[in-house]
Amino acid sequence: MTCRVVIVGGGIAGLSAAEALSRSGIFRRGELQVVVAESRRETGGRAGSFVESSSGQTVDYCQHVAMGCCTTLLDLLERMNLLHHFQCYDELTFYHPEHGFSRFRPSRWLPPPLHLSSALSSLKHLTKKNQREIRAALWRLMRTSESNLIDVTALVWLRSNGQSEETLERFWDVILVSALGDRPKRVSMAAARKVMIDGFAGARHASDVWVPRRPLSEIFGNEFRISLAQRGIVFELGHAVRQLNWNAESNYWSIERSGAEPVVAEHVIVATPWRVSRRWFPEFWGDQPTEGRSDRTGPATAFASSPITGVHLWLDRSLTSMPHVVMVGTLAQWFFQDPIKTTEDASPTEGVYHQIVISGRHAGSDWPKDKLVSEVVRELSEAFPEAGTPKVLKSRVVTDPHAVFSVSPETQVRRPASKTSCPSLHLAGDAIATGWPATMEGAAISGQLAAKSVLDSSIAKVAEELSIPRELERGWLARRMIR
Repeated sequence: MTCRVVIVGGGIAGLSAAEALSRSGIFRRGELQVVVAESRRETGGRAGSFVESSSGQTVDYCQHVAMGCCTTLLDLLERMNLLHHFQCYDELTFYHPEHGFSRFRPSRWLPPPLHLSSALSSLKHLTKKNQREIRAALWRLMRTSESNLIDVTALVWLRSNGQSEETLERFWDVILVSALGDRPKRVSMAAARKVMIDGFAGARHASDVWVPRRPLSEIFGNEFRISLAQRGIVFELGHAVRQLNWNAESNYWSIERSGAEPVVAEHVIVATPWRVSRRWFPEFWGDQPTEGRSDRTGPATAFASSPITGVHLWLDRSLTSMPHVVMVGTLAQWFFQDPIKTTEDASPTEGVYHQIVISGRHAGSDWPKDKLVSEVVRELSEAFPEAGTPKVLKSRVVTDPHAVFSVSPETQVRRPASKTSCPSLHLAGDAIATGWPATMEGAAISGQLAAKSVLDSSIAKVAEELSIPRELERGWLARRMIR
């Protein structure tokens, strides 16, 4: 008898779950059918693209990057033969209006976490005092377990550990807002520790940056889906799931969809954004006490979204040979120049493509789009004066108000697990309790965990082993220094 699993949502979490199930023995034996139900006409979710109307160029809504510490995502892309669509960089360039450009490159010969020391020293916008404060805080962070940081915001912890306002502005705000999508005054220090220790200090190559060289819609919306379909995964696209109904007598889920017949399944993986999942199953997103701590409870309203803005610019010239720059002390936070090489296929009249990424609410959040574009172009002109003043041939501002969830202390303790109290219902998505903030890595991990939850249920006649990649292995010194 064939068992059916329906995955609701075709974003990275849903695709990750489908890929994991496709590797199982029960699927390969033909005893398991996997259906991905996605409301849009293509997969990929928030990792999507749009077509610029006048040129026909495909451009990502917002530039996504992965880091070397994102082992589950990178392993997933490697298994799907898609990692070659990403370019790996082992250094970053920082820019500050008063101090120019600095190269941040971890030492190749010092063991982690000491390999970051010379990289910090190379940042011209950080004074010796700034660097001393940062090193002291990183040491205390390495010696403090994550469980002791869940209830405190990053701002409170950093201030109590000797970080001046200048150090906060020039270092911690830059890193944490980009990584967590919100300000230190709102995010949990546990999430900040995940970024700083696992993302930078814990292992060599953890801070490598992987930038897609092809549109996300091509990677996750096309090639990923086609490869899974060739394995036998069924995709039902273009029909929004309206309701999920469990029939206790027949032990089946009925998945009601708009414009299509209902689908029945023994198991459902809900891999939608948290707002949709919470609307369907509020009991899993409401009061979520943490194990051993009955006082850590509260309403589901603790979950809140944080925006990300992508400013898309087609300029009459290339501004620099650098592929990307971290911008400090400016409205712009990240600068990318033609990451997917659209200019190679474009005519000179269409311009050179650039993208600026701004995470969280910012000074220009309520500005008219023309004013935001003008300010960003002014900042770029000052950063790259040798290129001259660029002319904007066309522009587009795309803001996703629900790009990520805000990893506040209240949110961190209420993120539900993939395995629920209902044995046939499983949760996926970047807001699931994976230990990661709202990232592609968190989404990929959640999909693998949801697939494992399915396989751990009674559908498998024999035990199914589903390996989930471990985090980067820490060296001998890091293992002794980091708790």
